[in-house]
Amino acid sequence: MSVISTFWRLVLILSCLLSGVSEARSMNELFWSDLETPVVQWQFRPAFMIGDHTLRSVGGELEGSVSGDLRIVKSESGSVLLSEGGSGMILLGNEKQNLQSVLPQESMSVAGWVSHQEIQEWGGVFGFLQDNASVEKGWLLGSREGRACFALSTHGADDGDGVLTYLSAAEKLPLGKWVHLAATYDGQKMSLFVNGRSVAKSTEQSGPVNYSEKAPFVLGAYRDSNEFYPHVGAMQDFGLWHTALTPEQVKELYDRRPESTRSTPPVPPLKFSVFPYLQWATKNSITVSAEASRPVDVVVEFGLDSKLGKKIESKEVGKLHHIEIKGLKEGTPYFYKVTARGGEGEAGNLLETGILTFQTQASKDTAFGFLVVGDTQNNPKVTRAVSDLAWGHRPNFLMHCGDLVGTGSNKREWVHEFFAEASGILSRMAIFPTLGNHEQNAQLYYDYFTLPAPEFYYGYMWGNVEFFVLDTNKKIDSNSEQVKWLEKKLRNSKARWKVVYHHHPAWTSDENDYGDTWKGSSNQGVLSVQEHLVPLYEKYDVDVVFNGHIHVYERTWPIRDRKTVGPGEGVVYITTGGGGGHLEGFAPNRTWFSCNKRVGHHFLMVNVNGDQMEISAYDIEGRLFDRLMLGKTEKSQ
Repeated sequence: MSVISTFWRLVLILSCLLSGVSEARSMNELFWSDLETPVVQWQFRPAFMIGDHTLRSVGGELEGSVSGDLRIVKSESGSVLLSEGGSGMILLGNEKQNLQSVLPQESMSVAGWVSHQEIQEWGGVFGFLQDNASVEKGWLLGSREGRACFALSTHGADDGDGVLTYLSAAEKLPLGKWVHLAATYDGQKMSLFVNGRSVAKSTEQSGPVNYSEKAPFVLGAYRDSNEFYPHVGAMQDFGLWHTALTPEQVKELYDRRPESTRSTPPVPPLKFSVFPYLQWATKNSITVSAEASRPVDVVVEFGLDSKLGKKIESKEVGKLHHIEIKGLKEGTPYFYKVTARGGEGEAGNLLETGILTFQTQASKDTAFGFLVVGDTQNNPKVTRAVSDLAWGHRPNFLMHCGDLVGTGSNKREWVHEFFAEASGILSRMAIFPTLGNHEQNAQLYYDYFTLPAPEFYYGYMWGNVEFFVLDTNKKIDSNSEQVKWLEKKLRNSKARWKVVYHHHPAWTSDENDYGDTWKGSSNQGVLSVQEHLVPLYEKYDVDVVFNGHIHVYERTWPIRDRKTVGPGEGVVYITTGGGGGHLEGFAPNRTWFSCNKRVGHHFLMVNVNGDQMEISAYDIEGRLFDRLMLGKTEKSQ
């Protein structure tokens, strides 16, 4: 081979190596022609991926970290970015100072093609936003309750912490279709466009864009310091400009749609948004619940062994299903499997779990154990740790003292931070929850749980224990509905053991929730609970009261008439708020009622055998740090 031939072979190799960037630049220049080239642009094709987790912009000016269930897929007309709505996003940066050359200042435009597969309360496709009530800064292109949305904060409207204006379209976005979204700001006027047409305007903002020093710069999600709403659907060809495009130029962008958006957008695969979970177990029934990513029929097969043999089908097509299985045997282990079908003839239309197990309510003479946890909130790692460790104890059911999530109206928190991380135990044992303040009495709580009317308070039996569940977010006094219900139920109860749980504490050594103990006195708990519930607990010989709310562990001595008494002579109160929420501290001086306390994430196992009740507290390493043995010496009346 000649030297000349070798030279040209090397030139050819180098040309191939650089073709991705050079081709992208030439295509970019050609595409924009007489329009101003974006400061940064993304085309979601394999050529722009570096490894599996880094996406570079066209021209390579900016790289983003790809996480979660985002992936580039081939559509009928080309490659697009598909988000399944889990935890996926592309993180482009976190700090304003590192993005000065990219983030618009005096004016801006942002545009791209998206498809939506579901309607969300909030949705984001591109933005640098901080909106946590106290701070409102940055901008976002996305959706709000299924309508196109553009949010912007500027210095001209700043009240000290920034003020966001949210522009929203009047019409809802179509599901399963490509839509071109665009937004512009010229220093005085905001404009929102859908498919090249202006749908909303505002002059509330003026002057330079008002940015937070730190905020996530994100493609594919609405993300700030305390919220995360991932996009569900496909994305293609996003651009960001430092100038305000004219309405004519936005229309031209729409008319020049990429080839990849000229066909039906790809659909995320069918999956369980919420893996099957169990609730409301009785002596002869249990409810199997599950949520799919799109409407499905559901079949639950069950039986006394892994061969199953019996089945029950959902009555209608939908995403969320609650299927009650009746005619079961008391205190009996069962095997079950859930199958979901997303439509005949559709690819990937079938979901099927493996063989799972559940157990019905135990008879009054049977020993059993249950898990107690509270305040899981926004800490999926702790939720998963508690779930895994608790499963090792094989409890019969789960009792939750409220604040399952951090924001009750945020569906993502329910799906991805609670149910996803606790699925290991929730698919094998029933959960009996109560409302915390963070549930916000939101509809999602009532959607996910099927409890006896009126749902915010209820009771149930398991073995020889009667449980009474209250909502201390609501009014607590002698005339309130649930207090009257509680007294009647306690008066008529013949159970060997009586256990009450609610979210807020009757007694707590917390440092500042009920008065700043570093500066003065504290109520040491909720006054209405102390005044109206505690007397009932004492009058009707309640054994233990569990609560959450304070993110610590604390066990009191037995209490009666606001004094500590001997074993079996009063009520023991246990705060178990260590399921995941940020940890809190105790008052500087020891309270009169406190027996044992600990700051740390934890869970409780309660074992009951006839006249014995054993309450054990474990940290998230599985270490035992407190144990209480209760016994009965006289038969309950």
